[in-house]
Order: sequence, then structure tokens, then C-alpha cells
Amino acid sequence: MALIPLKDYPFDRMPMICAHRGDTSHGAVENSINAVDAALATGAEMIEMDIQMTSDGILICHHDDKLAPDDKQTIWQRTYADLVAQSNANSLPTFEEVLKHVAGKAYLNIEMKDYSGFHPSRYVHPLVALVRSYNMHEYSLYSSFRFDFIHALPWDSLSVVIRPTSGIVGYFNVRSVSPIITPKPVEEMLPSEIMEYAHATTFACMLSELTPEALTDIKKRNIFLSVYTASTTEDFLKAIDAGAKAVVTDIPQDLVIFRNHKFLDQ
Repeated sequence: MALIPLKDYPFDRMPMICAHRGDTSHGAVENSINAVDAALATGAEMIEMDIQMTSDGILICHHDDKLAPDDKQTIWQRTYADLVAQSNANSLPTFEEVLKHVAGKAYLNIEMKDYSGFHPSRYVHPLVALVRSYNMHEYSLYSSFRFDFIHALPWDSLSVVIRPTSGIVGYFNVRSVSPIITPKPVEEMLPSEIMEYAHATTFACMLSELTPEALTDIKKRNIFLSVYTASTTEDFLKAIDAGAKAVVTDIPQDLVIFRNHKFLDQ
């Protein structure tokens, strides 16, 4: 697949499929190199990965704040060498290793997943610099529940604000050096209001969060919508009917086949 800049991608012709944490549908560990390679083989245009930073500044791929639920320290409090000794380099790869596998082959949805209370720039600036070093900046989406992380992105980034809850905002506010104060509870904010507050390029949410009011706002404002996480073809069709231009899924190969048949064989 030859990549073109995301800003020029023909989303109106055919929705994009994004493999959630790689492709785990055949047993690969999420966010692992095996999952990345499996996702590349599916034909999905984009791969979503969760990126955190260790105490020694290494960007790694992992979803939860701890490597194991019973660990006493979070990932941001531990060195990469310490963490990988508990796991292995395939299941807990550095983000740079993922870039080596993906660069030039697929688009990236980079979920900024830092759980520390440090200033957002400590995480965001080296992250973007690393993506640029592999010439993947214009082929990547930077996504987050965190408004402050979206704020910290450079002007030429394509960003996705993932609809947060008040609980998520509060969770990060108690850890942050610069708490976020929204004009009203996020549950009361329309997608356009959330995007404006975050300074985001696009908007993402779950199917269940697409209320009639949200759908009206999305259509009226011509908002670029991504939906997560589709686990069936029925979910995919519901997302497309709602106007989604991209769908994050745990079954990328199945949805690529289904989507191609629906959009290309007509």
C-alpha cells in the first residue's frame, strides 16, 4: 500500500479500517510486535498503538498504567530495562521498534497514553520528534482522551480527541501539574465543543455515545468522525451509517474483506 498524506486520503470514497492495538484476533499480545506484523498482513490501512513513557524517557507500547495489575509501581516510575526484564521485547516493544516495522507500510493512530503527572510537553515533544525522524508525521494521527496532550501537539499535527468522561478528566487532573477545567461537564458538551476545547482536528467516540444530539452536531459541523471498537460487521455498518470515516476494530482482516466487498464490488 502506497501511503499518501492523511490529509489527502479519500475517506469519502471508502472508510478506513484501523487495527486496534495491532491485530490480536489470532492470539497475538496487544501492542506487541507480533500484533503489529499481524495487522500489516490484514490489509488494514491504519494501526492503533498505545504509547507510554518510562522513567528513563523510553517510549514503549502498552495500554495499562502498570505492566501487571499487582505491580507496586506504574510504568512511568520504572526504567525500560526493568520492565522488559519482567516481560520481553516482543510483547513490550519500544515505539521506535514499531516505527521500524510500520514506516511506509501503514498509517498510525498513536494513542498518547501517559499516566504521569509531568507536564505534557515532556511526553508529547519527544514523541512527535521520533515520529518525524521516521518520516511518519503526515501519515499519523495523534489521539488522546487528554485535552492537555492534544494542546501540546505542534500546529501541523493531525489530532483526534477521544470523547472523555468527567471521571477520566478527574483521574488525570489529580495527577497533572496543569489541571483541565472544562466550561461544563464533558457529558454535556457536543462533539464540536469538545473538539474546539481540545483544539483537535477530528473526533472519536464509541457507538453508544452517538446520541441524536451528537449525530446532529457531527452532521451540521461536518466533523470527521472515528468510531471504536467495532467487533462485528453489524457494528461496522452502524458506524458507517452514523457517518464514520474511520473504524477501529479488533477484527481488522474480517472487516477489510467485508468493507472491500461492500464498497469496491458495487
